[in-house]
Amino acid sequence: MYIKYTNYSDGIHDIRLVKKSNEVGLEKPFWGNVIVECKMDKSASQIILDCDMSVHGKFVCDRCNELFDRELKSHFQLTYLFTKSHAISDEENVFYLSPDVDKLVITNDVRDYGLLSVPMKNLCSPDCKGLCPHCGTNLNYGQCSCEREKINPVWEPLLKIKNKLN
Repeated sequence: MYIKYTNYSDGIHDIRLVKKSNEVGLEKPFWGNVIVECKMDKSASQIILDCDMSVHGKFVCDRCNELFDRELKSHFQLTYLFTKSHAISDEENVFYLSPDVDKLVITNDVRDYGLLSVPMKNLCSPDCKGLCPHCGTNLNYGQCSCEREKINPVWEPLLKIKNKLN
């Protein structure tokens, strides 16, 4: 994914980029198109890209082990500063552009922010009930006949102390 910024005058421009997920390096579980909508603020000394990205993925729920689709969204901002010679920035999301460059290549940034948008805990829904720890029944579809209040004997002394305090 790239933006040829020399085609744009100074000012604010809306840019929409669409690529297949595997073309930007987002393999499984991602699928479909990656859509990046950027607001490019171009001036004589810098370019600021304010981007919103969305991509779809197929995930397995961490509670009930069901396969589900989810649209992942991410927001990021990239700053490009014009310089007369080649330079490298130590700052995150700040890049220097030399006069011989006429494109902003954002493929790696889109891939990175796509990977970072995957939640640590994948749930098919916020109220997913998960699986029964005894029989493995998916509790989202119905109840099982397992005994719920089975208490491990190791915790009985603590329960006695709890009952005395209440």
